[in-house]
Amino acid sequence: MADIDTASTRADGGVRSIARAVDVLELFDVEHSTRTLRELVAHTALPKTTVVRLISTLEALGLIADRGDSTYGLGAGFLRWVALSQAMWEISSQARQIMTRLVDTCGETANIYIRQDLNRVSIAQVEGTTTVRSVVEVGVPYALAAGAAAKILLTGAPDHVVRALAEIRPDIQLESLSREIASIREAGYAVTHGERELGASAVAAPIVASDGRVVAALSASGPTSRFTADRVGRYVDAVTAAATEISAAGLGSVEVFL
Repeated sequence: MADIDTASTRADGGVRSIARAVDVLELFDVEHSTRTLRELVAHTALPKTTVVRLISTLEALGLIADRGDSTYGLGAGFLRWVALSQAMWEISSQARQIMTRLVDTCGETANIYIRQDLNRVSIAQVEGTTTVRSVVEVGVPYALAAGAAAKILLTGAPDHVVRALAEIRPDIQLESLSREIASIREAGYAVTHGERELGASAVAAPIVASDGRVVAALSASGPTSRFTADRVGRYVDAVTAAATEISAAGLGSVEVFL
């Protein structure tokens, strides 16, 4: 029994160390390409000695680089994974062409989102043609509870995912959310205004696999001021048609992960 307990403790500690290392790495983004040691300690709320050990390990693995003044950035070790990840998650050229035609039709930014646990992530984006447009970061998780694409993804999510959302979000009532999802599933599209971000609107439709599963959501998003009643009607037609086209063509090799 003692050996089992020791093994369990080591496993828990190992998992915790990995989670803490990921917490450190996630503090680097487009707006924060470098971080000071003080920032890393403050944002992780970990003891300084723990953060220093994590940085040392990540630096040895080439995942963090030290500028020499207690300022750190992502290491060159990520380069091989970036290229591999881009290749594995790239949608088919046909799917991207359909997205581009959608942008030409609507003028709004098009994204393809997938569900990852209780988040949604854009895996492909074609920016809108207007000066003021909606742009999200590809690969960055956004809440699954808000936005047209999120609601579409929820139409294909298991019941336990919907329940989990209601449990972690006190502002969400399970019955109300379930009714909304059922209504969107029947309509075949979703329209939201200001749910994810004030002043931003979106129209989304499901991308369906050959077995009938909702594997992704195609959205067109932009400033709410442009999403007038007459335009929304046109956007709905364009987005649902494009989503149907992509469903028939397939997303490419990335679909095996969905």
